[in-house]
Amino acid sequence: MKRYNLQSILCGISLSALTMSCENQEISFPDYDKSTVYFAYQYPVRTIVLGEDIYDTSLDNDYKCQIYATMGGVYENKKKIDIDIAVDNSLCNKLYLDAAFTVPVQPMPANYYTLSGNQISLDHKLQGAVGVQLTDAFFADANALQNTYVIPLRMLNVTNADAILSGLPKVQEPDKVNASHWDIQPKDYVLYFIKYINPWHANYLRRGKDQITVNGATSTITRHQPTVEADELRSLSTLSLHELKYTQDYKGYSGLNLNLALKLNFNEDESCTVEPHVTAYDVNDSVSVYNISATGSGAFVKKGEKKSWGNKDRDVLYLQYNVSYEVETTYPNAGLPNRTDQVSYVTSDTLVVRDRGVKVEVLTPFYKN
Repeated sequence: MKRYNLQSILCGISLSALTMSCENQEISFPDYDKSTVYFAYQYPVRTIVLGEDIYDTSLDNDYKCQIYATMGGVYENKKKIDIDIAVDNSLCNKLYLDAAFTVPVQPMPANYYTLSGNQISLDHKLQGAVGVQLTDAFFADANALQNTYVIPLRMLNVTNADAILSGLPKVQEPDKVNASHWDIQPKDYVLYFIKYINPWHANYLRRGKDQITVNGATSTITRHQPTVEADELRSLSTLSLHELKYTQDYKGYSGLNLNLALKLNFNEDESCTVEPHVTAYDVNDSVSVYNISATGSGAFVKKGEKKSWGNKDRDVLYLQYNVSYEVETTYPNAGLPNRTDQVSYVTSDTLVVRDRGVKVEVLTPFYKN
């Protein structure tokens, strides 16, 4: 009986030991030999999203953004690391946005922004940033609507980290932005592209009604799918801080898309007026549009469409407008007489915001030797 009890005890101890050995244990990995600092991307694009989006845009609406540096070689930063930085406009000197070398990368004018300091600090974190405050001059420049301006920063020195990732050159006197000069690309610089969109720039789901008159004959089209998600998708794009471009799907006599655009001018209360983007233009060598007139009004209403797509309240742009124009079509090679059509639209639109249309961008500029 005593032997049986002893065996039971020994079995219990063995089972407990086996169970404990199967439990997950915390694994600690050693750091690498060196700690380094660098910019993760050399040509990132930051779009300042004015208005609202699915993420917090409060920084954007204050005309601010941040340029981040990061560190490697450690799993945890146990120090306060300070990186000295400087604006270096010469980084842009031989860079272009196109292979034909016609669109240069431009350093942002000094009066368009201020930096919060000349250091980036990683205070017990793996990342840190320098703040950027944009000025009204930036938002008044039409070139700020596309990839034009960069803030070019270079790392100068680091405290409490072993090294800056400055690359491994394969030529004497390498150019930092010429990829062919390096066996290992430097990551001690960044050309930070910044552009913006205004609060009404978005992809919209459109429904409504058109009363169309062509050469005196009138017809009506109702645009209304069974669900909002199935409505036609329209992209309205930024023209300026308070102006939006709205391209219509008007067709010419032969079915050619005329790409006629309207301009929406927004007020502080988010009401707007409608006018033509231009009053005349050539579609191609044989089709011209002229005598363009557009009048109307509308309003952008936050959460104005109740239980819309996804069964949620959605932002919406309501518009009522009239458009008229003439289209001249010539047939220079066919020997046919010219054709002129007089067209007018009376339109009501409900445009429900689907998304803001912003995508992640990382560019690779072209280097000109």
